[in-house]
Amino acid sequence: MELGALNCVARTPRCSDCPLATQCRWLLAGFPDNAGPVRRPQAFAGTDRQVRGLLMAVLRESPAPVPAGDLDVVWPKAAQRARALDGLVADGLVDPLPDGRFALPGVVTR
Repeated sequence: MELGALNCVARTPRCSDCPLATQCRWLLAGFPDNAGPVRRPQAFAGTDRQVRGLLMAVLRESPAPVPAGDLDVVWPKAAQRARALDGLVADGLVDPLPDGRFALPGVVTR
């Protein structure tokens, strides 16, 4: 059971449904406000996550393996693009083929 997703929600905590309510330090402290700094989410534009998404989009849209040149056009920074592609390969999300093309796992090579 994922307590954080089901019970410990910020706006409307469901402490009465929680099996750990008797041990909850936040509940025992009287529901104190979070006095810590607001944590900003990571920006997306320009990150390796964005580049990975762009590379995956090219591969998803193609019914056949994609030559490296088709991936090169999605992001102008070669080092970042190579790092993102290497990460996708290491994560098992992209298969590098012997002829230099790339494919999603399970795509029939022609």
